[in-house]
Amino acid sequence: MKPRLTIFDEPMLYTEGLSKLLSQSKIFNTINICNSFETLSKQLQEEAPEILMISSNMLMLTDLYKSIENITAENKDIKIIIIGNSYDVIDIRKLFNKGIKSYLDKNSRYDEFMKSIQALLLNEIYICNHAKESMIHFLSNEQEKANSHIKDPLTRREMEILRLICDGLSSKDISEKLFISINTVETHRKRILLKLNVKNSVGVVKYALENHIID
Repeated sequence: MKPRLTIFDEPMLYTEGLSKLLSQSKIFNTINICNSFETLSKQLQEEAPEILMISSNMLMLTDLYKSIENITAENKDIKIIIIGNSYDVIDIRKLFNKGIKSYLDKNSRYDEFMKSIQALLLNEIYICNHAKESMIHFLSNEQEKANSHIKDPLTRREMEILRLICDGLSSKDISEKLFISINTVETHRKRILLKLNVKNSVGVVKYALENHIID
């Protein structure tokens, strides 16, 4: 069965043009347009769509967080696409934590929008290329900052194991997940403890939190 799409954006000229363009794809059963929060709320109460596109033009970021929480709490199966305004990585991560399934930026093109729709139809998430590049840059900088605090930087494998330790995995769990022996995991553990100058896993987690390796 084809999904229903609701577009929450303005101006009317843009939303109507997008609606007609999407109608030609024949992917959606219906396409509705909401240009105010009141009309959106009414439609969600009467007949919530499977896919909801929300533009950052319509809500401040703090209000957007609250709205996503409320919408997903009342409509657990709804898939939300956000069209952001060059949000930073932390804001994008928070949007996904609140319940969105796809993030596109104002610079995203129509073909990326269609890719995001296809991903949602497969119950996958989608992040536009612009946001992905920002995330890679952010993670690289964070790792450099973290490694700059220690004389002997952690290797890529050690960083991977550090994150798994922070997730609460045992050496056995880590060995199975990474397809390496328990002895190899234990060797990496000892090197991590030595490099970070901590005594146990608690110290590892504390280091990771302080250096924003984990939230």
